[in-house]
Order: sequence, then structure tokens, then C-alpha cells
Amino acid sequence: DAIVYDPDLDLVFVGTGNGSPWYRDLRSPGGGDNLYLSSISALRAADGEQVWHFQTTPGDNWDFTATQPLILADLEIEGRLRNVIMQAPKNGFFYVLDRKTGEFISAKTFASITWATGVDSVTGRPIESPTAYAGMNPVLVSPDPSGAHGWHPMAFNPQTGLVYVPVRDGGTFLHRPDSTWRPRTTRLNAGIDASYTGPLLQAWLAAPPPTGRLVAWDPVKQMPQWKVDHPVLNTGGVVTTAGNLVFQGRSDGLFSAYRATDGAKLWEFDAGTGIMAAPVTYLVGNVQYVTVMVGWGGDMGMINPPTAQGAKPGFGRILTFALDGTATLHVPPFGHQDPPSVVEGVATSPATIEQGRVLYDTFCFGCHGVNAVAGALPDLRYATADVHRQFHAIVLEGAREALGMPSFGDLLSPAQASAIQAYIVDRTRAAAVTAGR
Repeated sequence: DAIVYDPDLDLVFVGTGNGSPWYRDLRSPGGGDNLYLSSISALRAADGEQVWHFQTTPGDNWDFTATQPLILADLEIEGRLRNVIMQAPKNGFFYVLDRKTGEFISAKTFASITWATGVDSVTGRPIESPTAYAGMNPVLVSPDPSGAHGWHPMAFNPQTGLVYVPVRDGGTFLHRPDSTWRPRTTRLNAGIDASYTGPLLQAWLAAPPPTGRLVAWDPVKQMPQWKVDHPVLNTGGVVTTAGNLVFQGRSDGLFSAYRATDGAKLWEFDAGTGIMAAPVTYLVGNVQYVTVMVGWGGDMGMINPPTAQGAKPGFGRILTFALDGTATLHVPPFGHQDPPSVVEGVATSPATIEQGRVLYDTFCFGCHGVNAVAGALPDLRYATADVHRQFHAIVLEGAREALGMPSFGDLLSPAQASAIQAYIVDRTRAAAVTAGR
């Protein structure tokens, strides 16, 4: 995420990401914390010297990055004014650190988690749960890799003393390390075993879905002051104003204003398309405006997981609001309006479809979506008969490289490409049946 700077201390603060592959027994079989993964680091701006660091998730095994927004503030803690830096990273703990020294002040969970039971009160080191890690064996862990809080900006209001955080609560993920993993420059290197069908798979599929909410967090008391539960999981970043307001958009396109002190909803507007970005507010003359970039994408929009239900894809737009505004919004239709047509002539035995699913989940889902339900790119379930006739040329020979589809000829055999095609046709049939065709 963006860096932050303290001119009085001449310090630049930056959060770091996780390792690749995700799993420590693949990445670092000798053990250790893998220093500077998932860390907050302070660098002297004048010469780049590292002044301090704090590792939020030592030896990270779950994609719990610390790249989420950082906020600088001055808080009175136990009768003493502290210059602090605050972060709510993926791992579900809200951290308050001394920004001069990196000293750990406090951390509490702002969402439900299973990977840790708490943190050491002196060092801030997390106390890993015995169920969160089993070497090369699969485990179910919360939060999921999208985290309890992603990159969407949170906001601090010095008048209320609260931090307003877009929260994803309750996500669970089946981590299954791939013992056959080897580093390859031409594919995703997370090290996940996409072929796993063991007993934990059904438990994962049956787990309750995560929920989305806006939480007003008291960083001194380390507890929520109020929260607003949303009907959709994914929400945009927030901004808070001196007028006692908090603005936030959601993936279903609603843009709302809440009272900063108690969370009461004061205003709402249907933007017609999902919102990820944080709004901004500014003055032109004596008129205050609020502007928000409307558009649905990012990791949720790209891979389109089942937890993204309710999100509204659509054409991007920029909306600006002011008191007594009178403009009318017209939202053009977007995407497929009819069910897909099933292409005949592709061999689709159950064994071939399952082989294709594993290959699709290994090579394709990152661009074309979970379960072949597209987010940002063309929906493969709507591929035409002409596309299917060219399927091998597109996948193996790079026939559409000019359109952004690279060749996978060095990774897949013709039989494997046919298996992926069979899986896509099977997903097309399922979509057509669901739509009543």
C-alpha cells in the first residue's frame, strides 16, 4: 500500500507482503520467522537506514500481509501522549505501535480468527493456535487469504478518537500445501494443492460465509465503539469528516453516509455499480464536495469467488456530490443478459471434467474467475463455437496474445488443454440449466 511519512521524525513507514510460496514448509523448511515478511518497517528518509521493524505475522503461513493502510496519530494512552502508528492488517489484529521506536503498545482482534489465540503482552508476537498449522498437512484457518481487512483505506477521526475500518469477518480457507510444488516463473507460486479432495474439503465448503461490516474502532481501549453490518461482504474504503460523517461505498453499488459518533445511517445513493475506492472530500470556493470512483474489480472482481455474491459489475464512473445536488444518474446495462449457449462436440467425461477442474484451478482461475465465473475478463462460459474450435490455438499457440491471452504451450499438453475445455463446457451447461435453458 502507500507509504506514510512523519516529517518531525524524518521517518518513512511501509508495510510488507507475504512470502512465496505461502507455506513455510515449502518456502523455509528449516524454520525461522522469515524476517521482514508481513512487517511494518520504519526507514530514515534522509539516508534509507532502517530504524525499527515490527513483524505482525512471523513465518507467515496464510497470506497475512501487512501491506494495509497505515495511520499516524497522537493518542493519550494511560495518561501519556503517544506518537503512534496504527494498522489493521489481514491477520485480524488491530495494532498500535510507538512510531518513534517501534515499541509494541497493544493489539486486539477486530474480527473472528482461529489462527492465533492472542499476542504476547510485552513483545506483541502472536500466539499461534495449535489448529492453525500442521506442517504439510491441510488445515482450516480464519481469516481467509483476503484477510479481515484488505487494502481498502480506513480513516481516523481525531474528534471522535475512532478509526473506521472496512471489515471482512468470519472467512475460512482450506490451506493445503502441495508437496510436489517447485518454483516456476510462468505460473502462480502459492504452493496450493488444487487436487486435494480430502475430508477437510467438505468442512470448508460447509463453513459459514464471511460477512462485511463497517467497524468504528477505539484504538486506545482496543474495542469497537459501534458497527454496521452490511448485506454484502465486500465494501470500499472510507473517509471521515469534521462534520461528524463517515462515507463508504459497497460492492452492491450503494454509497452511504453514517454519523461518526454512533453509526446511524443519514444518507444513501445507488451508484449502480460496485464501489471499491475510498471517497475524497474537498472544497471549491465555499462548497464542500464528496467524490468517489465507482467500479468493481481487484482480486474479488477478477477471480469472482462465491463470497462476492451481490456485487454489481459495470462500467466505471466518477460521481461527485454536494448539498442540494440535483443531477440524475443513468446507469447503462452491463454484461450478459441471456444464459449461455452450450457448445456441442466437446468430449466431457466425468474424469476429464475433474482433470480439467484441477488444471483450471492451477492455471486459469486467477484471470478467468473461480468456477469459471468471470469477473473482469470475458466469461468463458459464454465462449462461442468459433472460440471452442480455436481452443488449442488460443491456449497452446498464443493465437490471442495480442488480446492479452498468453500461450500455455510450455505448461500444458494438448490432452490437458482439452480437459480444461471440457471443464469449461461443463460449467456452461450448469449455467444454462440454472437459467432454465
